[in-house]
Amino acid sequence: MLIIEDALIHSNIISRIAARVGFVSDGARSYEDACRILNERQFDCITLDLVLGEHVGLDVLRYLAAIRCRSQIIVVSQSDRDVCHDMVQLGRALDLNVYVFVQKPIDITLLRDALEQIRMQSVLQKLGSDQA
Repeated sequence: MLIIEDALIHSNIISRIAARVGFVSDGARSYEDACRILNERQFDCITLDLVLGEHVGLDVLRYLAAIRCRSQIIVVSQSDRDVCHDMVQLGRALDLNVYVFVQKPIDITLLRDALEQIRMQSVLQKLGSDQA
């Protein structure tokens, strides 16, 4: 799992929740870090903050679309609900698997439930491909 988040406190919270549901996570603190890591590896899940210093989540969504990323994406942001909703819709319009958004302060239950569902889908998908 890749956590794209510039605030260490939020990154740590997401990482702890992810570990509890079985994900091993890597972190990217900037747009540039995210692009570098995404060029090296694929991830079952990505959490994406919408504000990353000079860049915004839209820059990352465009990059993910350009590399044809198939990861499940969870938008995690302090932006208002309408902005988050718009980013989810835009991501889907870019043919990305934007799963849901979680507002900051992080709703731990919502994030855990989303990560559990994504983790289960990932395990089932891998089992299916191993049997094929």
